Amino acid sequence: MTDPWGNPLSSDDQAPVNPQPEDYPPDFTPNPAWPGAQSPANAAPPASQTPPSPLPPPPASATPPPAWPGSPAPPQPAWQGPKFSGMAIASMVCGILSITCTGFLGIVLGPTALGLGIASRKAITGSNGWKKGEGMATAGIVTGVIGIILSIVYLIFLIKNPNFITDFVNNLTTTTTTAGKLQGA
Repeated sequence: MTDPWGNPLSSDDQAPVNPQPEDYPPDFTPNPAWPGAQSPANAAPPASQTPPSPLPPPPASATPPPAWPGSPAPPQPAWQGPKFSGMAIASMVCGILSITCTGFLGIVLGPTALGLGIASRKAITGSNGWKKGEGMATAGIVTGVIGIILSIVYLIFLIKNPNFITDFVNNLTTTTTTAGKLQGA
């Protein structure tokens, strides 16, 4: 006879040929030495017995215990390649936002992108290959400069035309009627 995986079973492991009701379930009496086992004879431990003392904590050491001769070496962590610099990512994001949020917010985000881009490029070149993202840092520098220039031009335009925003909003909200005449006719 074999088990479900095809391994042969010994004669002790085979099911009885003609099982009798007394064969199942097997007689089970708990071993009094097992933790938590209560037998009617010793329901409460005698007063003279003291509970076992807890084990002392293991000594704190920075080095692992020596391995047994012939045992395999402990597993080493898998090598992970260089990581992207967080400053380079932040520089690129701030640079893109400085272009899209031209104006007062662009004046703040543009220099932030420029500073983060320069700092991250220095950190990447000093990491000896452990960090990457020099292209993102360069993109952050370039988009930061573009965002600064666009924001300055926008703010100069607003200074020259102080009523531009209110006129623009008024033109969006008002409708003109021509009283039945076509415009341009």
